[in-house]
Amino acid sequence: MMKKSLFALICTIALFVSCTEETPRAELLEYNIGGNKYSYKGYAYKYTDYTGNEKQGLDWHIYNLGQSALYIQAYDASFTKTIFPYPSFEAKFTVELADGKSKIYQATAGEFRITGQEMGDVVGDFHFKVKNIVNPLDSLMITAGYYRIWLERYDRVFSK
Repeated sequence: MMKKSLFALICTIALFVSCTEETPRAELLEYNIGGNKYSYKGYAYKYTDYTGNEKQGLDWHIYNLGQSALYIQAYDASFTKTIFPYPSFEAKFTVELADGKSKIYQATAGEFRITGQEMGDVVGDFHFKVKNIVNPLDSLMITAGYYRIWLERYDRVFSK
């Protein structure tokens, strides 16, 4: 009788553990353009660069994919930087047009910030002006940018 009860308890625990869902990872990237709020599934990568065994810097990448894609990249050789005023970051905003062509905008002013890292997520905000690389008279203000995204971490090793 005791063996059957123990077996039933073990089966119940195994069933409970196997049915437990993994906590969803954060993937929020949102910003405003012209008073309209846009919200996307975001991706975040941090590469630690090494030359041989010596750390060189951190390379941050925050972006989304889709018809309107935002890509932000910042490099930190100090390993402590959390505020990146322009031009210490790069940002590109790409808009896919109906005819299969794209409009590509690049940052010309603004700021990108990393405000924290919590439970595997990187959190921060940004705002910047972007100009069309073909027509500098075509510009956009990206404001109230916010991200909270699961951070993927990788090492990159470069030869001396």
